[in-house]
Amino acid sequence: MANVVNWISVPAFFLYILCMAIAPWVQGGWDWIYVQSVWDRWQTLNTGVLAFGASVIALNISRYHTNKQRERRFVAAKAFLPHALSELIAYYKQCAKLLQEAWDLFENEELRAPITLNTVAPELPRDHQDIFNRCIEQAEPDVADYLAKILMRLQIHNARMKEMYLSLTQGDHTLVLQQNVMSYLYSLAQLQVAANKLFPFARGMKTFDNTNPTWDDYRNAYANLDFWWEDFQDLEGFTKRALERENAV
Repeated sequence: MANVVNWISVPAFFLYILCMAIAPWVQGGWDWIYVQSVWDRWQTLNTGVLAFGASVIALNISRYHTNKQRERRFVAAKAFLPHALSELIAYYKQCAKLLQEAWDLFENEELRAPITLNTVAPELPRDHQDIFNRCIEQAEPDVADYLAKILMRLQIHNARMKEMYLSLTQGDHTLVLQQNVMSYLYSLAQLQVAANKLFPFARGMKTFDNTNPTWDDYRNAYANLDFWWEDFQDLEGFTKRALERENAV
């Protein structure tokens, strides 16, 4: 709203200056009496313009202070973001162990009966939610959208982990295929990439990086999760194809 007012006010102000401060002098042959008569006839307009100008200035001052206050609140909220990310990365590593075990089972066994897994489906941490919510409330739109997207993907991934674990341990293997596991590997790496790109910003070391991720970002993410992507058949190709689809949007 304030931007719209400013866009309208600036050209209107210059038009007013032209009509009231320049044109009367030119039209009156630089006669002071003529200029005074023009201003006197348009006194009501001049008063209104001055009042409107004062309102615009007050609006911008208020907007400036509001933005500064929001920035201070975001800095305070962002101070806890590294803790939230560390908590999530610990969760990602537990998910990685479960996915690695599931992949190995598909590689080495014909799944028919319920399976006893050494790794249970990890519980999604809770502390990060409040920190993310406070950051989203105070952040710039691009940062807020980025954090909200992480939360959305996190909820989806957590539901998939629980569903996969129950399907394997209860013997309903038709719900989980090896291709599903590869998709979950990619989704987990996607979350790890987001955390890796967000960490320097959260620590105040770099500006916010919202560029499209690359294969190198995912290769580093797989390494962070202790996945050797060469050991997973077509994981590199799967990742690159998914990246092409996402970056094309």
